[in-house]
Amino acid sequence: MQSNPFNNLPKINKIDAINILRKPVSEVNLLADYYKAVFHLVNFPCEESETVLLDFIKYDCEKLEYKIAKRKAIEILAIFDCKKAIPIIADFLKSDDNYLVETAIWSLGELKCNDIDIINNICSILYKQFNNKRVVIQTLTNLGVKNEIDKIRSLSRDHQSSNGVKGAALAALIKLAGEEDKLSDLKNFLRLSNQNDRHCAVQDIINAGHLSVLPYLIYAPISPSFKLKAMDSLWIDEIVCWKNINIIDLLDSVILDDPKTINTIDIKDFKNDLNFLIEQLFHTDFNRCYRSMIELEKFPSDKILYYLNNNWDKAKSDYGALYFFINAYKLLLNKKFYDKSILDKVDFLLSDNWPNYIKFKSSAIQVLGYLDDAKFYNNINQFSDEMITPYWKNRYAVLLVLETKQIDIKKDLVKLFLKDSHRFVRLKAREISLA
Repeated sequence: MQSNPFNNLPKINKIDAINILRKPVSEVNLLADYYKAVFHLVNFPCEESETVLLDFIKYDCEKLEYKIAKRKAIEILAIFDCKKAIPIIADFLKSDDNYLVETAIWSLGELKCNDIDIINNICSILYKQFNNKRVVIQTLTNLGVKNEIDKIRSLSRDHQSSNGVKGAALAALIKLAGEEDKLSDLKNFLRLSNQNDRHCAVQDIINAGHLSVLPYLIYAPISPSFKLKAMDSLWIDEIVCWKNINIIDLLDSVILDDPKTINTIDIKDFKNDLNFLIEQLFHTDFNRCYRSMIELEKFPSDKILYYLNNNWDKAKSDYGALYFFINAYKLLLNKKFYDKSILDKVDFLLSDNWPNYIKFKSSAIQVLGYLDDAKFYNNINQFSDEMITPYWKNRYAVLLVLETKQIDIKKDLVKLFLKDSHRFVRLKAREISLA
């Protein structure tokens, strides 16, 4: 229940969004317009937006499209930190729509609800038939509610509990009851066969609030975006080291993303065949993709290049595959194997056709820095400009490239990043400038 950085819905302004939400159902051309209006209203936090959303969620309509928009409206009220919405949202805890109940629970947690009656109502759901007890446990953890620790502990041991519920329960026991011995169990969840369970484990690690898990997390076979989210959430202070953990080393490892550093999970019937390995780079499970990358390195560079180029057109329509394709080209470059067509591919990936937040851009920046010094340096001002390059990971990737360069003006270029809005970029820039 978080805002999607890839805003693919047609843009509408605040006035149009409000006008749509004020229309009765009978006057709306498409009920899906309600969701579109709610979705875009998140960009306009103000009292008027809050009032319109509050009026919208009070109206009762059984149409599915309206219900979906209502759930989104409740979520956005929480994002707005609209405290006056708490009693209205709490009324939905009694709904027979489990999805609506789930959204209400999450939103009350985000709003830091401290009403004891409402909290007791949330607690009571742990004892009922409810499809998503994970969100209940997460919310109680978020609110610091300790009076259901025994019930949460029983759910963590219940064989009928899903891995998602068990993971949330472990995080609650660590955070609320100080049971740090559960950290090892939570680490093991990063190696579950189901990727969604591994993703849930990352959020559980965040909720548990323990920096000590980060060095273990970076080797998990999951998308780097989940790892960076955990680091960003847990490493709050602007310091490089905590105990024996160096955040710069961890960040470098995740953004460079060498597949040889990933502890992949065994896969049955995994073929050691180039066609098969390339096909696996299109898989949604990152464990399979990383395993393929590791196996690909065992083949001659010219054969790898041939199969990558042969499948490039297919990859161009799959941004997940593009991430692994550009990283595979990066591996070839690390082996001093160059092909002039790679630069054209980098231009394609760095074009404005793609959102800045898309995962492959940081890798494309690294490849550009390897292939074309002139083009890389000509783009430094754009790369360091947060209006043009808003995702901090991409700006950090530029520093990774600069760090490898042996040029007189390197430290002058690094100065462009010393006042970056993101602490990780500032820390990296500071490290390079002091070297």
